[in-house]
Amino acid sequence: MTGLRGRRNKAFETFDFEKGRADLKQRRVANLDRLPELLEQFTQRLAAVGGVVHLAKDAAEAREIIGQLCWNAGSGLPAGTRMVVTKVKSMAAEEIELNPYLENLGMEVVETDLGERMVQLTHTHPSHIIAPAIHLTKEDAAEVFGTEPTVEAIQSHARSSLRKKFIDATVGISGANMAIAETGTIVLVTNEGNADLTTTLPPVHIALFGMDKLVASLDDAVAVLRMLPRSGTGQVMSSYVNWITGPSRSADIEQSLTIGVHGPRELHCVILDNGREKMLDDPIFRDALTCIRCGACSNACPPFMAVSGHQFGHIYNGPIGLVLTPFHHGLESADLPNTLCVQCNACQEICPVDIPLPRQILEHRRSGRKSLRKRAVLGVWKRPLLADRLMRTAAPFSALVPGQPRLARTPYRDRVRESEVDGEPLTIFASCLADRVWPASASALEQIATAAGFKVGFPKQQWCCGLIAANAGDFKTGAHLSAQLASSLRDSKGLIVTPSASCFGAFTMDSPDWGPAPEQSVRARMRDSTRFVLQLLETNPKLVDPDRMSLKIAYHDSCQSLRQLGLKSEPRRVLELAGYEVVDIPDIANCCGFGGSFSLEWPRVADRLAEWKLDAIAKTGCAVVASDNPGCLMHIAAAARRRGTELRIAHVLELVAEHLA
Repeated sequence: MTGLRGRRNKAFETFDFEKGRADLKQRRVANLDRLPELLEQFTQRLAAVGGVVHLAKDAAEAREIIGQLCWNAGSGLPAGTRMVVTKVKSMAAEEIELNPYLENLGMEVVETDLGERMVQLTHTHPSHIIAPAIHLTKEDAAEVFGTEPTVEAIQSHARSSLRKKFIDATVGISGANMAIAETGTIVLVTNEGNADLTTTLPPVHIALFGMDKLVASLDDAVAVLRMLPRSGTGQVMSSYVNWITGPSRSADIEQSLTIGVHGPRELHCVILDNGREKMLDDPIFRDALTCIRCGACSNACPPFMAVSGHQFGHIYNGPIGLVLTPFHHGLESADLPNTLCVQCNACQEICPVDIPLPRQILEHRRSGRKSLRKRAVLGVWKRPLLADRLMRTAAPFSALVPGQPRLARTPYRDRVRESEVDGEPLTIFASCLADRVWPASASALEQIATAAGFKVGFPKQQWCCGLIAANAGDFKTGAHLSAQLASSLRDSKGLIVTPSASCFGAFTMDSPDWGPAPEQSVRARMRDSTRFVLQLLETNPKLVDPDRMSLKIAYHDSCQSLRQLGLKSEPRRVLELAGYEVVDIPDIANCCGFGGSFSLEWPRVADRLAEWKLDAIAKTGCAVVASDNPGCLMHIAAAARRRGTELRIAHVLELVAEHLA
């Protein structure tokens, strides 16, 4: 997965990703706005070149249409001959579970993509949208094919075993990456020649694709091609791009050819709805139909990397699969995989059409299951007094369990001092985690603000921003908690600064999605501590003594800080101004695995991500790792204790406070 991400990044060095994404997004949205018109135009253009459109409202109807077309095509075969159907890799065919249906009709279905063929012969399912056999090794393939475990031997066997199938096939089935309305053309983007052979040799070609694949023009198709290979496989262009406009041979041409000449005399396009119209009418999920199926969201997804696509999805896997599955196969099929999303926002960041996948996944999560563990935590969390008693009671015992997150024996609310400085007022929102788990971050913020001349206040009625509940899919409790927080901070003075970047983003940006928005006057006063302290240091460099002993600091970008708030250079600049040397952590899985309630729901997956994070930190050679998110710090610290690693984990603010002049 890191290799796919690396190749993708390199491919975009020669092409402006943001510009290409904006252009493609605009085109795809415009296509959706005209979808009924484009469908009618494509149907007319295809008919004009000798093809036929069949509309399927659901998977069952699509299977029946294709089954009937195959049956008609094989009606002239000699008695007792088993009909051969070759098939190009197609997620739409997986969506409708086409293979077993045709096999039950007595047909031999042959997957021709090498990865799909491996999946078919091992009786598994694709584990990645564009790399279906990513879960298999060459030894697995060799065992199935009966060859030596080398790439060359496997490829040679595939060529020799598939070649006769291509020639004998009565029907070739493909998908389509695009269907161009102005010309009636379908476009196939592949890295193997199997698509060419499947669409040019059999007498009948059937193309199955969703209605969302319709585009208005050749220019729209080219815009997709600029982004699809780069995003999916890190190629500037894939090995093969097939543009198919109608069948290859008409009846007139066929009469002039010798008997036995191959080539499609029929082209049928089966255009699938199967929940897409419902998605189109939903303002939250409509954007998902702009997806170009590049698989980049899976390549960027840390939990996907940890558990693979067979767990992280149903038929469509990865982040986009979590969004599509409830529409195609029902919410129950996506229920358990949906909880695997850590809400790190990496999928939207890398998406070539900027689909708000994290928000859409949360919307499905609202209607999904809540585990007993999660319900218990949320039940406590929305009762601050009960939570306070339980956490104070549990704090002394949390340190006795090796490798588990530790609660502070003395929360920040018990440490805070009434400021004696008669200066500009400033209010600290500690967040529940900074208050109860990483109080040193809030204490450091208090020290820095006091040194800068602020009169610091801390309203003790404050509790939680609501993020933990909202991430669990409980928007009602999230809205309740954010409203409570706004009420507790309403009478505070000055700016409200928090050492928890994710809580800042949740309260100021996300909370209006959960229900009635918290008071705008309170949200407008809130600041994240990173930008706040950076401004202090830039305007008053004498606040710190940068000549104190310098340390190399490995900096961990928390997911919300980096992708929601855009904090990349700012925390590094803060540390540099305070006299530290900052070292970037290599990309293994990016996310530390905390994710709020995610680490409660999937502790072993969260631990695996934390282990990878420790591996990446070790590569830096640093003995100190810093971040601006108390949840990340808590999770990484627990993993380090579990591994027995001597590593200091500190909030950025702690390191700045240690270098105050």
